[in-house]
Parts: sequence; C-alpha cells; structure tokens
Amino acid sequence: MIISFEYCYFQVRKLCFDFLYSIIKKFLLTTAKELMKELITVSNTSSVADALRKMVHYDISRVIISHDSEPIGVVTERDIGLFLLTERTERKIDEIPITELMSKLVTVNQITTIEDCAKVMAERDIGSLGINTNGKTIGILTRTDLTRYYITKFVGQKRVGDVMTISFISCYGDEPLYEALSSMITQKVSRIIVKDRTEKPIGVISFRDLFRLSMVLGKEEEIIDNSSGISILFSRRGLVSKTGFGATAKVKEAMTPKMITVEHDDDLTMACISLIENEINAASVLVNDKLTGILSKTDVVRAIATIAKKKKDSI
Repeated sequence: MIISFEYCYFQVRKLCFDFLYSIIKKFLLTTAKELMKELITVSNTSSVADALRKMVHYDISRVIISHDSEPIGVVTERDIGLFLLTERTERKIDEIPITELMSKLVTVNQITTIEDCAKVMAERDIGSLGINTNGKTIGILTRTDLTRYYITKFVGQKRVGDVMTISFISCYGDEPLYEALSSMITQKVSRIIVKDRTEKPIGVISFRDLFRLSMVLGKEEEIIDNSSGISILFSRRGLVSKTGFGATAKVKEAMTPKMITVEHDDDLTMACISLIENEINAASVLVNDKLTGILSKTDVVRAIATIAKKKKDSI
C-alpha cells in the first residue's frame, strides 16, 4: 500500500493541531456552562411541603421556583429550616406557599468564567447562580461545583488554615436539642458542630438532620413525606420549647455522627476532596487534635475569588 505525501502531511498537521489545542485548552478559562447542572424545580404554586419532598428525594440543599417553566427564584434548606422554627402561625406546612420563602435567583451569562462566578457568589454571599443564555435560565452552578473545580485547578495554592473560618457555632452532644436549635435561629446558621466534653468533634447537626428526623409530637405532628422509608415530621414549637420535645431530646440523638475533620496545614485541595467524597458541606479543622475552626464550601468559593483577584492584579 502506497501512502501519499499529501496524506502524511495532513496527518502530521492534524497531530500538531491536536497537540497545540490540548495545550491551549489547558490554559483557557472554564465557563459557567461547562460546570452547570440541570435545574430541579417546583412550581410557584407549590407549598413548603412540596419543596421539602423534592429536596429529600434528590438529596439537594436548594430548589428553583418556576413560573410557566421559567425560573423566578430559589429556596434553600436553610430558608425552610429558619422559617419553620420561627414562623408562629397555625398553618400546616402544606398550606404555606413556597413563594413566601423565595429569594431572587441571581443569574450570570453562560460564558462567564468560573472565577467571575466565584466573585459574584462571594460578594453576594449566595450558594448558587442561575446560568443564562439568550435571556433563558438553562442551568445552575453551586458551591459544590466550584469545590470540584478547585480540585482540578489550584493544587498547592492554598492551605486549609489560609481560608478556614475561625469563628463557628458549637454545642455539646448531651445538651438539650432546643438549645442547639435556638442557636441556629439566633445566629442564622445552617449547621452546628457537636462536641463531647473533651472538646472533640463528634458530629454535626443541620436542618437536613431535622428534615429527616421522625418525631411523634401529639397534635402538632405533621407528616410531609413517607417515601423511600423516610418519614419527616416537624413540630416547630415542640423543637424549640424548654418544656416540649426539644427539652427532653439530646443533640446527639438528632445529629449526624462522625464529623469529618481536616488538618490546619493540609493542602486545600485535599480538604476539598474530603468534602466531595463524603458529600458534606463543611469539615472541622484540627490543630493537634483540637478544634480550631471550620472549613466550608463557602470558604472554598472565597478562595477561588481571592486567587483570581491576585492573578488579575499581577497582570
């Protein structure tokens, strides 16, 4: 078989082009469209119970609210948790419109770089962005997506101690549940680190734990989902009352055990891997086995924004 000069020329040129493209692509900035995920939505006519069912079913921390198939807002598990523990009417959760809790969905264009997305999320202190193209929201970008991105782009650039949050809310596992929930309400936080009396972290309690907790609380009990073996019952007053269930139940009975820990001097990339592999939003930071802070995906987003700004300022 005779191979022509032209064939060899074009094959060599193709190989050179493919090689150069792979080098160029390595240094091209990733866009929001490349990392975005599919929208998971509920209608604007849905109730809080409908949104909770969707969150539990998909094991997600937020749902998008849509009107005529167009996203108009977002609700997070933190929004729902704080609302249910502070709202004082007698309405059942399947009677509360989800729009009462809805926040505006901040959006960016699909060609926005991930670094710029991180900047927007850090500045506005939000956990997600809608991704737009031609005026239509086609996907969502979350802190989890940016945490995965950090793993692939920033090895060796930050230590855990460089970005962790030093101030954090904690409680003891043998404390009454209502005390922990009261702290979540007053501090407006989504989670609290649970320690034993030697100050060692033993777990975390979050709104998701409460959503999954089955409780029988007399007349105020409300079952909102019983699918997949999960029963979710929520009694707002009983949980935060000094005389109700929240006073008799202990924090350790409601928490998620085994808090994931990372070391202060660990490369941030390795800590991000722990967050992703364990499907968690935060980890305790230790120095000599002592709890000194917390590392969350919010801290990772801020780290990306800081690195991008430093890079831009040096140009």
